Amino acid sequence: MQIDQLFELVYVLLDKKQVTAKEMAERFGVSTRTIYRWVDALSVSGVPIYSQNGRGGGIAISEKYALDTKVLSEEERLAIVSSVKALNSLSGNPASVVNANIKAAEKISGLVEKDTDWLEVDFAPWSPEGSSVRQVFGTLRDCILQKKQVVFDYYSGDGRMERRMVHPWKLIYKGQAWYLQGWCTTRKAERFFKLTRMQNLDMTGRAANITRIAAKEYETKNNSPAPQKIPDYKPKLLTIKAKVFPQKISYLLDTFICSEVIPHKDDSITATFSVPDQDWIYELLLGFGSNMKIIAPKQVKDQILQIAKDVQKIYKN
Repeated sequence: MQIDQLFELVYVLLDKKQVTAKEMAERFGVSTRTIYRWVDALSVSGVPIYSQNGRGGGIAISEKYALDTKVLSEEERLAIVSSVKALNSLSGNPASVVNANIKAAEKISGLVEKDTDWLEVDFAPWSPEGSSVRQVFGTLRDCILQKKQVVFDYYSGDGRMERRMVHPWKLIYKGQAWYLQGWCTTRKAERFFKLTRMQNLDMTGRAANITRIAAKEYETKNNSPAPQKIPDYKPKLLTIKAKVFPQKISYLLDTFICSEVIPHKDDSITATFSVPDQDWIYELLLGFGSNMKIIAPKQVKDQILQIAKDVQKIYKN
């Protein structure tokens, strides 16, 4: 007899008030005799569970005991199942733990009347290297839960690499990226680090004892600047109008939100979309190659032409 099966039986009763032995036997894949043996075991353990014979009878639990069951509503159970399924894909857990999580989700989903198989989330990229993201996530999660400092090589926005030692606080998903929030001993300040920019990650044996409260006190005492925040600003936007040929239309729609799409007889489109007025956007636009022609604004068209000329010079030399 498995403890988790007894727990599930009690939970089913708390939810449905009364069930038949046959119904539970089919659910657990055992005989009705086994179900009644479980009922006896639970009763001896102090759970007010009992069976009723005759028409309309079955296995039931005391109404007073059932008053404690609305700990989780239908919506809350559904939220738990969805959350377990979503995070399991990037948990970094060993297979045994992942399977345990799946079983837990299945048990709760069995108590939810709504469809629980409507959501699947995988934050890792399509490439085979995506498994490294899961490993980074798992290591950082362990560092946070075990309150251990973490060390890694980090590539900043300007391309420079530096070894960082961090007291980890929290993993955050914002925009389209995972971040680690924590206290950086190198900068002696709160920092956010993109997981994709981390290399040679390792948990140290040192305790992570700088909390957010301690960090705030340190910054106040040392007149440090305000804690860094994940980029949440609204940059100046450029509205681009471009002709896009069939080979890259799907890529365009995957990359930008278009405010206007006008189809043409040659299967090309004229699309209008907004982008941040920043240097990196030109690299993204160049990725369309000869399958995109910028119509407006002129400054974007001129910049694309200049970059193309610079690239041509490199290959000529």
